[in-house]
Amino acid sequence: MQGKNLFTRWAIVVLLLAGSLPLEGRQVGLAVQQEYPSMLQYLLAERPVLAELVTKAGLSPLLSGNSTYTLLAPPEEALSSLQQEAPERLRAIVASHLLTGAYKENSLKDGARLQTLAGTQVRVCRKEDYTLVDGIRVKEANVSVKNGVVHVIGGIVTP
Repeated sequence: MQGKNLFTRWAIVVLLLAGSLPLEGRQVGLAVQQEYPSMLQYLLAERPVLAELVTKAGLSPLLSGNSTYTLLAPPEEALSSLQQEAPERLRAIVASHLLTGAYKENSLKDGARLQTLAGTQVRVCRKEDYTLVDGIRVKEANVSVKNGVVHVIGGIVTP
């Protein structure tokens, strides 16, 4: 009986401690959720190659400000080949992955054409269990940052 009481006491302590932790960084289910202060800080922490390209393209102030954006983030490996591009070309490429406003995956409607910051359009195609943007599959959707949302996609959108 004493072992059961000890277990109960420890369970109460764990629940009290868990309740006192801030929501940021707290384990929810099996994934730890963390909201970054800005899209740029997310890139610096999680996507260093993309952060470097954004900086070289002169778009850092845009992604660290208060305006909301949706970033279609290509794989880091694919971006490595762009590191030698001129800043003007990089700006066009990176801007073709940015949409004004925060679009969660469920708000990307089938057949929609969305204007990018580069002035080009990307086309959305919704399938039963996944989404394509300009024919590129969304691999990880709805990464929340305070000034928007990031969708990790499987390739590079060509401007």
